Amino acid sequence: MRVVVAQVVASLRAGTPPGVAWTRVAGVPTGPDGVPDRDVLADVLGGAGAAAAVVAAARLAHDVGAPPARVLEAVGAALTAEAEAEAERAASLAGPQATARVLLWLPVLGLVLGTVLGADPWGTATDGGAGTAAVVVGVLALGVGRWWSRRLVAAARRAGGTP
Repeated sequence: MRVVVAQVVASLRAGTPPGVAWTRVAGVPTGPDGVPDRDVLADVLGGAGAAAAVVAAARLAHDVGAPPARVLEAVGAALTAEAEAEAERAASLAGPQATARVLLWLPVLGLVLGTVLGADPWGTATDGGAGTAAVVVGVLALGVGRWWSRRLVAAARRAGGTP
């Protein structure tokens, strides 16, 4: 995304008119005002949000007579910063998500390990007594923990601006 915008900026700084720069560099058709087509630009940049920001910047530069290269350069830098923040957010959430997955599989591992060591976890879990009650409570706790983990991750994403 940043590369396309940077190439258009370089072409604009070289004196190419905006409409020609967008068409030549990115293959994006433009209107008579030199503003790129948002739908085609979204395919090139890989997102409707980035395309909307670039189109708004190009339209603003045209409407107020600002140098389009400077305006697009600023938008490109903002889009890059946003992409980097999203990558950092995803990396920060990877650890808690992996921990939740591991905790989800621990009861299964306990059953397998108990069987390998010669215990009868299946019999204890299905005897209708304390073992069955422990399994029911454990499954409920596992479900609540899974639900809580998902809520925490969703809250962290919302706080960071990620849907």
